[in-house]
Amino acid sequence: MCKLIKETIYPYLDFKLHYTAKYDTNKFLNLLTHVAMNHDFTENGSKTFRFVMKENTPSADTLLYHINKFSVEELKKSFMKAFEEIFRIAKKNNVFKKKKLDVAVDLHDWLYYGDKNDLMVCETKPQKGTTHCFRFATINIVEGGRRFTLLAIPMSVFSQKHEVLDELLTYAKKKININNVYVDRGFFNVKCIQVLQKHKVKWLMPAVQNTAIKKLMKRYEAPKILEYTMGRKNFDQVKFKLVIVNDENEVKRVFATNLNVKEENAQYLFDLYGKRWGIETSYRVKQDFKARTTSKKYVVRFFYFMFSACLYNLWILANILVGLVVLKFIPKEPFITAKMFGVMLYTICSFLD
Repeated sequence: MCKLIKETIYPYLDFKLHYTAKYDTNKFLNLLTHVAMNHDFTENGSKTFRFVMKENTPSADTLLYHINKFSVEELKKSFMKAFEEIFRIAKKNNVFKKKKLDVAVDLHDWLYYGDKNDLMVCETKPQKGTTHCFRFATINIVEGGRRFTLLAIPMSVFSQKHEVLDELLTYAKKKININNVYVDRGFFNVKCIQVLQKHKVKWLMPAVQNTAIKKLMKRYEAPKILEYTMGRKNFDQVKFKLVIVNDENEVKRVFATNLNVKEENAQYLFDLYGKRWGIETSYRVKQDFKARTTSKKYVVRFFYFMFSACLYNLWILANILVGLVVLKFIPKEPFITAKMFGVMLYTICSFLD
């Protein structure tokens, strides 16, 4: 598996080094994997990596120097090719033979403590002493054992959610047959719902409890399904179902959807939307694959985030391929831990160099 990764995925992340360079791309990626798996900073991680490998390995300054030579557009293209190669290998092994797959769209904020005017910095709700972040939008498959990140898009303060949603769905539809799309309440607006309708997908999201919806929650007992129109008269409007349902604690919740749901089975929406937590799980695992940094340079942050997503996809792929060989089926839950996979990747790959 490690040999396969070295030969098929690493070439897409080529550092384009001069033939006289002391280290090759594999050495840099092995170092970055070590740093990420220890959730360390590059400076300290480069020193521990040299100690662990008992050989001369790249320094933090050398790694960052070469990353800074990339443009964001170059990295987007490189990682896109890497993602597509991972996807091709998975498809070749019949990972996506199921006719339709559920996906989830989400926004991920990487908190930032630098100048709010720095490149690609976005505003976020106050948390952990800052209101600034770098933001990424992703679309993930949320079927057990197949939770690949299909695409990740960087967002700026000027990015429009509906345009990002459109790009994610357009790309995903080229790769898989989509069943349901799960999004969070941040996409509860006219333009985003228009995008969902344009793509003719089944979708589900929690509704924002604005004044109008709060009035409906007071007026009706759960479960209740209402035909709802959003938008101002004589302007863009969208129509969909508003489902008022009690959660397990008998607290009223409201979903927006175009699913064919009836009042007697409205409780099932909680189970359906629960699949979206697969994308939350993927973010937690990606944290295990992401190096820490204080760098203010966006290209470094972007590389680290995309590399964590790439390692995550490789981890999912490793569990699938090894599962097919050892268990003869695709396990719904990973049996190779992220930590074990990461350590094997940089130690074995270094041995194969």
